[in-house]
Amino acid sequence: MEKPRAVTYNRCSTEEEAQKDALTHQIMEAKNCILEQGWQLVDTYVEAKSGTTIKGRTEYNRLYKDLERDKFDIIVIKSQDRLMRNTKDWYLFLDRMQRNGKRLYMYLEHKFYSPDDALVTGIKAILAEEYSRELSKKINHAHKNRQKEGMHFVFTNRTYGLQKLPDKSIAVDRQEAEMVKMIFELSANGYGTHCSAEILYKNGYRNRKGKMLHPSSIRNIIRNPIYKGTVVQNRVHYDFDSKQVIKNPKQEWVIHEKAIPAIVDEDLFDRANKGLDARKQKKQREEGIKACNAGKYDFSGKIICGLCKSPFYRVSRKGKGDRVTEWKCCNYLRNGRKKEQLCKEKLRKTKKGDQGCDNIHLDERKIYMALEGACRENGQGLKTQKEILLKKTLQIVREALRREDGRKENEELEEALTKITGQKDLLLEKLLEGTISDSDFRRKKRQIEDREGQIHARLKQNKDEILQDAQIDGRVETIQERLESGMLEQAQTADMVGGIEKIEVFPDCLKIYFSSRHGKDWMEEGIAPPGEDETDHQAVLVIPQTCSALQRTAMEEEKQAIQDYMKQKPAITAKEIAKEMEVGISLVHRRIRDLKKEGRVRYSTPNGKGKWIIVEENDN
Repeated sequence: MEKPRAVTYNRCSTEEEAQKDALTHQIMEAKNCILEQGWQLVDTYVEAKSGTTIKGRTEYNRLYKDLERDKFDIIVIKSQDRLMRNTKDWYLFLDRMQRNGKRLYMYLEHKFYSPDDALVTGIKAILAEEYSRELSKKINHAHKNRQKEGMHFVFTNRTYGLQKLPDKSIAVDRQEAEMVKMIFELSANGYGTHCSAEILYKNGYRNRKGKMLHPSSIRNIIRNPIYKGTVVQNRVHYDFDSKQVIKNPKQEWVIHEKAIPAIVDEDLFDRANKGLDARKQKKQREEGIKACNAGKYDFSGKIICGLCKSPFYRVSRKGKGDRVTEWKCCNYLRNGRKKEQLCKEKLRKTKKGDQGCDNIHLDERKIYMALEGACRENGQGLKTQKEILLKKTLQIVREALRREDGRKENEELEEALTKITGQKDLLLEKLLEGTISDSDFRRKKRQIEDREGQIHARLKQNKDEILQDAQIDGRVETIQERLESGMLEQAQTADMVGGIEKIEVFPDCLKIYFSSRHGKDWMEEGIAPPGEDETDHQAVLVIPQTCSALQRTAMEEEKQAIQDYMKQKPAITAKEIAKEMEVGISLVHRRIRDLKKEGRVRYSTPNGKGKWIIVEENDN
């Protein structure tokens, strides 16, 4: 007769030396128990973890999984509380153990667990859990009292620049403190965390693994008041019931100012944090942070489904060449089609009842093309607007290129040269009369000649600028040609997109609503609004549906190409077709299914060898 297979589970709460001795003793007791009972020891589960939760208990979780394997027959434990102190997890363990035909032996009581013990063990589990709850409260209370006393402080391994000495006092690590101080100075001088990380790396500063300091670590250092000598404690506490670390409100924080040596002063700390706040606010303004990514793209938050009133979301996928960007109804993205797809014959299977949307998808590139077309084709008013815009642009360009001040400056410089000639003659007369000495004459003459040289250099520079000014007309003409070649239409389109309030999408058209300012601008330039909404009198532009992402022509070309390959090589496989066409095999399978449904091809296996048969129209 085979010996029953047994395993032991041994646990203590901490890894302290005294507890390690207790754990070793517990293991020996369990092994001796198995030996006395004549069982076969097949495995041992040992860990130093709290029994109040199963989170982080690697060995317990391994045992829990092994309950469903044919690995052992008996689990040996010292007592119930060694397995756990949580009532819910205790019953879950028992349920899995009994379903898999395993038995639990508690050697302190010299007995197996039986279903008759369910009530008693349940009460024990409740008492053990309550004991742990009270112990957790006492530990939290003791921690808080020690924190209020401010005698000893605990630092994580992420605290740079400080070290704890053997007498538990805190001292400054000079090498790391230099790095910390540099971090605060960089932030105060306007450098961001990513830029600071690179500067620190170039200056030889590394993290404790010898790598570049991460921007998030730099941010945490700047925010931590410990570097100005202030220790903040009781920010979090462990909640026994939820088994989670909970953040405490600020009024419960324990703050000790000037409790440890400071690496930076109060002023530098404040300036560094203000710099960090300013960069964060600037980034938010530049990115236009709004709900649902509104403002991230030109049409974000503006495209609305005309059928179900849901917003359209921007999605992208890999095309044959570049990426294809499309806008799709979010109702469709979540629930699919609720009936047959438009322009398609197949039915999208869905279990969501009447949910879903049958509206079309929009190709982003085609939306811009449609708006540019609207700018070109909306009558003489837009042409007038274009001419006004062109005139204003060229005027700005001409003013930027012109150098009218150069000619005026030349006149002033010529006058200065005439005066210098007079000064030289006067100086020579004074030398001849003996009014000034030879040394004074040479010094004054050198000063006058230096001034004369500067004026001649400036005259030459102005002459070159005047020559450039003569070419302004030619340069303006070149710029005008470029503006008229399409740049103004693009600028108009960008302005038009900026003025769009919303776009309603229907299967046959787009209704584009403009802000009152843009509608007013159109009317001031003599442009009749394309349409008018009866409710809010906004300008409305109706564009026939040319922006759909459906590519029926391309689909037909793909199906025809597949049919041609089948005709050339009847035994060709879908994988070979995909390789020839340089497309995905899933696309080839979809097109083949369509060809079969349309009755254009069929697959035959005469003599066990498969081949494609092209069905001609007269075959039907």
